[in-house]
Amino acid sequence: MKAWLVYTLARLGIFVVALVVLLVIGLPWYWAAIGGALIGLLVSYIALPGLRGAVTTSIAERRARPERDADSDFEDDFVDTADATGTSDVSDASDTDLTLRKRPDED
Repeated sequence: MKAWLVYTLARLGIFVVALVVLLVIGLPWYWAAIGGALIGLLVSYIALPGLRGAVTTSIAERRARPERDADSDFEDDFVDTADATGTSDVSDASDTDLTLRKRPDED
């Protein structure tokens, strides 16, 4: 079963149990719902870190990321050039060999 489905069902189950307990105690339904939501949030945060980690891992694996983009290449080249000239800050760069290029997407 998918991690997000198990995590959602577990949180829903915790909420329902807390809601029923609060209703049996005698709270009005709206206070019981608010209390059940807060109790469910706190209990699931403490009791379900493994499931939460599995959900975040599955989401991160499904997310498509580009290998490289133009901005990353520009920044990497800029930092490499600054490192090669021995400057650590752009404002300290008084070397005339340090040339700044336009970003690839600028015209």
